[in-house]
Amino acid sequence: MVKILATADWQMDMKGGRLNEAARATLAQARLDALDAIFVLAEAEKVDCILAAGDLFEYPSPSPEVIQSVARILQAHTKIPIHAIPGNHDLAGPGTVWDSPEIQANDHLTLHTEYQEVECNGFTLHPIPVKSKHELDPYDELLPDVNDRDGLNLVMAHAHDLDYMDLFSAHEDDCKLPIRSSKIIGKGYDYCVLGHWHSWNQVAERVLYPGTHEQTKFGERDSGYVAIIELDGDGMATTTQHRIGTIQWATEEFDCTGVDPESGLIEYLRSTKVGGVQFLSLRVFGEVDVKGRSEGLPRARAAGVPMFDHLEWNDDEVTLTVDVDSLKEEYKLPFGLAEIQESILEELNESDDSEARQYLLDELQALWRAARDTGIIGGDV
Repeated sequence: MVKILATADWQMDMKGGRLNEAARATLAQARLDALDAIFVLAEAEKVDCILAAGDLFEYPSPSPEVIQSVARILQAHTKIPIHAIPGNHDLAGPGTVWDSPEIQANDHLTLHTEYQEVECNGFTLHPIPVKSKHELDPYDELLPDVNDRDGLNLVMAHAHDLDYMDLFSAHEDDCKLPIRSSKIIGKGYDYCVLGHWHSWNQVAERVLYPGTHEQTKFGERDSGYVAIIELDGDGMATTTQHRIGTIQWATEEFDCTGVDPESGLIEYLRSTKVGGVQFLSLRVFGEVDVKGRSEGLPRARAAGVPMFDHLEWNDDEVTLTVDVDSLKEEYKLPFGLAEIQESILEELNESDDSEARQYLLDELQALWRAARDTGIIGGDV
């Protein structure tokens, strides 16, 4: 039985560009805390080794403070060997983080910079480091067929799996790094640990992106995990997902139509905060009156800012409520729309059913809203 911890994409020293300054500091510390938690988990699970599949640093030469902080954590956990590869963000070479004395002093950390297999604790590791972020030749072609070999053979790569998503969907336009995991498994490999995508993704039973250990931005799904992978002598694998990250991100929407924008939004923000969200990206849409647009929304936003470590607010899609009577006095609908309006007004005059009248009023308002939104009538209305 072989037991490993799989991780990738620590992105240490990432800036979190869309976050405010305080949130960046919170995230930076959380990433360090989560890194320490990885090694605590590895020790508790008594794994044979740790596989770290690239982009452990955001830059080839991160800040001295980050290098020292990571080195301090590594030096605090020296019992378990770590096998790592450079990714497209942290390419190896002279003057890079991998050449620093703080990192090189860690004897239990092995950085693989060549396509050269190595014997580990109970298995053969086939590392595929990134040597250039512009590489386009499929990485799976670098691997020999091992179907006739005894023992366990594991692949660790930092790449874009074509069995997961085509190259046109790659998240970095200038960095493709293709690999096809089905060909790797077909060549007899028992497991493939991949880095590059930040979300947990079990591409196949024996192919895994563990993702980043602490979410990096809005929109990432299932981030903040590492994997414990157990393989028996026959290559049967059991993969267990372990939560490491602590910051909760949320991307939400709020329709302010028909509600008081100030009280309604503040109540919503409170409930979101109670739910544990720390970083919130909120899209506000719908219709409000003039007072709600000029006073209610700004007051709700101001009230929400101190509730979160970071609040990203977008109310550009909020429009003013359509006041049909005012619009009728100021504008004349063109032929066709005017006939529709006349038909609705006639039905209103003839109806005494409250439900039917409300439906017709809604139709009349929708008619003027469409005229406004399509530019048939002008002005900021």
